[in-house]
Amino acid sequence: MRALEPRLRAGAACLVFVGNGNPAQAAGFAERHAGGFPVLTDPTRRVFAAVGMRRSLWATVHPRLLLNLLRALRLGFRQRRVEGDPWQQGGVLLFDGAGRVVHAQADRAGGDPLDLQALAAAIERTTSSRAARS
Repeated sequence: MRALEPRLRAGAACLVFVGNGNPAQAAGFAERHAGGFPVLTDPTRRVFAAVGMRRSLWATVHPRLLLNLLRALRLGFRQRRVEGDPWQQGGVLLFDGAGRVVHAQADRAGGDPLDLQALAAAIERTTSSRAARS
């Protein structure tokens, strides 16, 4: 996400993190990782369910988790502890100015990486479309 930060800060899109932990956990995430972008929390996980994000033991301990873990360790990521619901998978949604979802990616297994190229392309399309209408 850091690679996309200049585009996000330029107003091309609005980044909001949504977690499922408690407010103290959200505040800690904001301090450590959010770079000043808003962090919200939904301990009920209604937002995750509404957008079709998976929640299951199998998704969390999927065989691909080992590959994702090795990739993350190789890149220097060290997870401290699980915060929030450990079975809830995440993802990314990008909305246009009218509130329509223009890009979605839901994790299929624990630790799935974001497709940053696809997200960057969606931000670019959204920005270009908005500029063309102005």
